[in-house]
Amino acid sequence: MTASDAGPYTPRAVALDWGGVFTVGTFDSRAVVALGRLIGADARELEPTYLALMADFEAGAFDMAGFHQRFCAATGSSPELGAFRGAFLGAVKERPEAYALVAAMPQGVKLGMLSNNVPELCDLVRDDPRLARLEAFVFSNEIGVRKPHQRAYAALLSALGTEPHELVFVDDNAANIAAARELGIAGVLLDAEFPRRWREAVPGIELPPALAAARWA
Repeated sequence: MTASDAGPYTPRAVALDWGGVFTVGTFDSRAVVALGRLIGADARELEPTYLALMADFEAGAFDMAGFHQRFCAATGSSPELGAFRGAFLGAVKERPEAYALVAAMPQGVKLGMLSNNVPELCDLVRDDPRLARLEAFVFSNEIGVRKPHQRAYAALLSALGTEPHELVFVDDNAANIAAARELGIAGVLLDAEFPRRWREAVPGIELPPALAAARWA
C-alpha cells in the first residue's frame, strides 16, 4: 500500500502475531532449548520431535497434559508435569518494543492478534493488561487451523469486522506475510528492516522516534 490521492494509507485495523513479535526470537526456539535442558537432550536433536508435536498442539488437538504425555512418549523421558509446564511457559522472553508499538497506535485504529499458539499461553496473552486495547484474539488452537492457512486470516478479518484492504498484519514469518498479501492484506515482516517496512506499508501511521530507531531483530 502506498500514498494515494486520498492521502497516506492509514489502515482501519492492525493485527500482530505473538511469538517472534512480542517475544525476542521465536517462542519455539527458546522452548525447545528449555525442554532439552530439562531432560538432558541436545536441542538440535529434540527440535524435529518438538515441532511435530507443536503443530498438533497449536491446532487444538490436545491440552498441556496431552502435550506432556506425547512428549514423554516420543523422547523416552519422564519429566514431572509441573516442571515440564514451567520450563515450557518460562521460555518467553519479551520484546518491549512490540508492547510500545501497541500503545502507539492511534485510538481510531482497531487492534487484534493472530497467532499459532497453545491454550495456556493464549490465556497469559489474552489476560495481559498491556494488551487490553486489542479487540480480537484469534488463536490457532481455538479455530483449529494454523497460519499460513487462509482460514486463519479469514477468522481474523471476521473477528475485527474488516476487509482485507483495511488491515495491516505484522508477523516475523515470511510465509505468513506472503499468505496475508495473497488475500489483499498489507503484510509487514518484522525483521531488522521493520521500521522501513512499516514506513513504506503504513505511511499514515508514523512510528515514534524510539521505535523507528529500535533494533527489532
